[in-house]
Amino acid sequence: MNTESLQNFFSKPKLILGLYILLAVIFSILNYQKGQTKQFSPNDKYTHYNNYVIFKNAYFNLKEGKNLYIHYPEKQWDLYKYSPSFAAAMMALAYIPDWLGLLLWNLINVLVLFYGVRYFIKGPPHTIFMLWFIFNELVTSVINSQSNLMITGLLVAAFTFFEKDKVHWAALCIISTFYIKVFGILACLLFLFYPNKGKFVLWCIAWSVVIALIPLFYTSPDLLVWQYKNWLELLANDHSGSYGYSFMGVLHTWFGINSGKNVLVIIGLVGLLIPFIFIKQFNSFQYRLNWFAAMLIWLVIFNHKAESPTFIIAFTGIALWIFSSSKNNYLVAFAIFAFVFTSLAPTDIFPLSLRKNFFEPFAIKAVPCVLIWLYLTFYLIKKGLKKS
Repeated sequence: MNTESLQNFFSKPKLILGLYILLAVIFSILNYQKGQTKQFSPNDKYTHYNNYVIFKNAYFNLKEGKNLYIHYPEKQWDLYKYSPSFAAAMMALAYIPDWLGLLLWNLINVLVLFYGVRYFIKGPPHTIFMLWFIFNELVTSVINSQSNLMITGLLVAAFTFFEKDKVHWAALCIISTFYIKVFGILACLLFLFYPNKGKFVLWCIAWSVVIALIPLFYTSPDLLVWQYKNWLELLANDHSGSYGYSFMGVLHTWFGINSGKNVLVIIGLVGLLIPFIFIKQFNSFQYRLNWFAAMLIWLVIFNHKAESPTFIIAFTGIALWIFSSSKNNYLVAFAIFAFVFTSLAPTDIFPLSLRKNFFEPFAIKAVPCVLIWLYLTFYLIKKGLKKS
């Protein structure tokens, strides 16, 4: 097989789709077969797919009128932190055996990400490169039965729908992410780039009401209001003592900075909003795309709960930027830097001692994302100032 034939073979979307599906199947089976974990104590009764168990149990707690947002150590490790609507949606998987439910859950996540990126407005061959580039981050998220793949796919789809002037579908994608992890609502800022702003706002309100009321199929109005109050209380009090793989985590581990987390988030938010000052740039697709990529990275590096599986969101933002921009030496250097130290850093490619003694304690996984976000932010401001 010559180079051209090999390139054509690996450029087939069906091949990548098949690998994505195979990945979901393999890790679903492996995690199910591992049985109970001893990670937290010798008497643990928790599974290796605990995240999925939390999601499934949330549906039963909703139906039985129990508080969704307290600990149930007899059933699961950690709290449920998503909306009552997400708990209601898990009814589709709650009554089937775990081995099948886990498989379907991972498949749904993988497919939402695949098709979100596959039909990104830029089109092939860019999307093919992106799907390969984010493959390793996809593995990390699937292993942990996370919802980050779904969130990423929905947000990328929202950008594409905006570009195609389908604001009703863009609104649905963004509002859906809000009811999974609230930070997805930041993507609503995209509407500032496009016409039909009022239409988008009305669709957001409509979808918000519809999705918010879905749990009424399983619970009473009074209990549903109570659940939403519990959710808001949980979110309001969710202040972790750790910094995770975040911007603050990098500042803490590299420079010993232990305070100012809220100030940093405000500064980051200002950096995210400044590009909207330069209205003359709004007609530039690359400007809009660069801001969207920076926003995806922002969602992770300014999240004090950021973990390794969360980085599929930021890394997809990096992929969108890299493979949709004109190639230059800086871009290639950033691509290699991010792939090696964000995507490959937690893997067995590097010795365990290096990972445990340097990569993990110094939040190396977050460093390329922080630097790329800073670069993109200053680049957007520089572009805006030139044309203002």
